[in-house]
Amino acid sequence: MKRKSFKPGVSLTIFFVFFACVFFALGLWQIDRGQAKTKIISEFEARSKQVGCPYNLYEDGKDTVNNFVSEGYCTSKSKQWDQVSIYGEFDESKQILLDNVIYNGIAGYKVLTPLKIKSSENFILVDRGWISRDTFKKGLPKIYKEPFYGEASFNGVLEDPELGLVLSDDLVTKEWPKISQSKNLDILSKEYNYSLEPYILVLNEEVPGTNLNSLDFIGIVPTTMMPVKHYGYSMTWFSMFLAICFMYLWIGFKRNEE
Repeated sequence: MKRKSFKPGVSLTIFFVFFACVFFALGLWQIDRGQAKTKIISEFEARSKQVGCPYNLYEDGKDTVNNFVSEGYCTSKSKQWDQVSIYGEFDESKQILLDNVIYNGIAGYKVLTPLKIKSSENFILVDRGWISRDTFKKGLPKIYKEPFYGEASFNGVLEDPELGLVLSDDLVTKEWPKISQSKNLDILSKEYNYSLEPYILVLNEEVPGTNLNSLDFIGIVPTTMMPVKHYGYSMTWFSMFLAICFMYLWIGFKRNEE
């Protein structure tokens, strides 16, 4: 009985080693991404269910001016997805509209309005909700109806949006209200001549200033791609890895027979 030998050749071996390593590494990378997204979702669910606490800029919650320490405070070191309560007043003159936000199949904008934090020189961008393009053509609705003029307390979730895919350097228009292609704070902060907090406050649905001014509430999506999709991609890469292994073995033995 003739014994089969395996002689795939140098060129085929180099081809196999390169692509086998690439496919296997991509499979592991997608698993790692899936695990990271699972952690993000878990943190979001845990933090967003917490009771909102006052947000201030004082370490350990201590206001040295008023000599006040709050119980259950949040400082400038608050983390993403924390539920917080912020007291301040909106600056309607410098609003930014996040472009290409689809809601119920309709194109529109997310409205981002800077909020002057009381007892601080800092502002925080507030995601007030969604407005359709047709409605926006008639002008942005005023933020408040009586009795909600001036300073007020706002409850919401802290968000630090990722940069995402950037296809152009021209991401923000020049005229106020400005239209932006990105929600990333590194980009948006350049449009203001005052300091912004490192988070966006996404208002809760029941907060005055959303349902009282014709803006629709859209909840936070902590990630644009769910873990199961990453795991699905990893299975695809591992399948390609197994396929190229099978082809390498089959061609190696086939060549020897010939």
